[in-house]
Amino acid sequence: MPAHRAPRWTSAETAVLREVYVRDGLDAAMDRLPGRSWHSIYVKASKLGLKRERLPDAPKCRLAGQSLDEAIRLREDENWSFARIGARFGLSESAACNAVLNAMCVRRGHTPAERHSNGRLTERGLERLRWCLKKGLKGCDIQLRLGVTASCIAEQRRRYNRELKANGKVLLPPPGAGEAYSGVKLSREKKRDVERLFLEGYGTAKISIKAGVSKTTCTRIRNRLVRRLKRNGESLPGCDPDGKRREMKDHKRHIPEELLGKLRGLILDRVPVRRAAAICGIGTCTAYRVRDALKAELGDLMPTPRLPGRVSKLRAEMLYAHAVDPQHLWRFRELVREHGEGEARRLLRAEISEARRNRTFEEELNLVATGKASVGAALNLSTSPPDRTLGGVATGQLA
Repeated sequence: MPAHRAPRWTSAETAVLREVYVRDGLDAAMDRLPGRSWHSIYVKASKLGLKRERLPDAPKCRLAGQSLDEAIRLREDENWSFARIGARFGLSESAACNAVLNAMCVRRGHTPAERHSNGRLTERGLERLRWCLKKGLKGCDIQLRLGVTASCIAEQRRRYNRELKANGKVLLPPPGAGEAYSGVKLSREKKRDVERLFLEGYGTAKISIKAGVSKTTCTRIRNRLVRRLKRNGESLPGCDPDGKRREMKDHKRHIPEELLGKLRGLILDRVPVRRAAAICGIGTCTAYRVRDALKAELGDLMPTPRLPGRVSKLRAEMLYAHAVDPQHLWRFRELVREHGEGEARRLLRAEISEARRNRTFEEELNLVATGKASVGAALNLSTSPPDRTLGGVATGQLA
């Protein structure tokens, strides 16, 4: 008896197979073609060279629940780096960055990029991503706006640039619109300039300002430079072979030699150390170190300080010639290096007065709330004599 032969495939069945099998797979094709077995459908699809588009499921974030909340808190409140967060939860730096920024996208009220069920971007989501790339936004800003990973942004940037180049159009602006931040790739010449400034003795903060490079990038360049110098038996100026800084060149806390000389003179003139330090705009600890160095040098010839009340009137007035706030002291030292001590005192007083005049009422309230200022009553002593009716105490008039 002859074997059973299946009927020939019609053009309509072949068209249905081409449409359904590639998109939905074998089970969907069996539902659309009930007169065909799974084996015949599979063989026919193989002969036609049809393959199902197997799209992977959307990847799941390894940080979730309380771990994700803790990672966001460490980033927002404790200002932890992504590398440190990743080490805390057993993730890489990029994985921690993607997890935290994608979660913060929703928490900050942004709408994540539209995706299919498999996690791929839809046409609308891709259009929004390309708009951000055309605006020159940084990668981290795009992640916060759209909730996409850094690798997705980099891949879409490469594809978009290839399309623009093929069509003869202008390429995308660099990330951050060319602004120097930690994600910008530096040229070799720029890196050499940063290394040259390190070899001249400058610190990271000063080099970041001079070279226009982020502090993060300067730190990375410095670490590589320290390792290279250590292999050759050398070290950075003012640092030990491991890169720990002992001296720093041209920083805002550096004490000018003019003030140090004045401090030594006041100590030798028997002015108490704390008062001499306040007069010169020098920290108390530094002043005591200078005093100890003088004592080691002079020995028994070191003069003993006078009592504070016996200091001359001129030096008592000099004590309050500049502010005692640390920021003002550092500004005072900077002005001394530029203009000399006398002019520096005048300029600093003018800057402090101008800042006080420009304060808003809200700023004044914040200073009072933080304990940096207090509220007091002002007396009007312009015309009328004091009122002595309250038990002989002069009350005056409240302004």
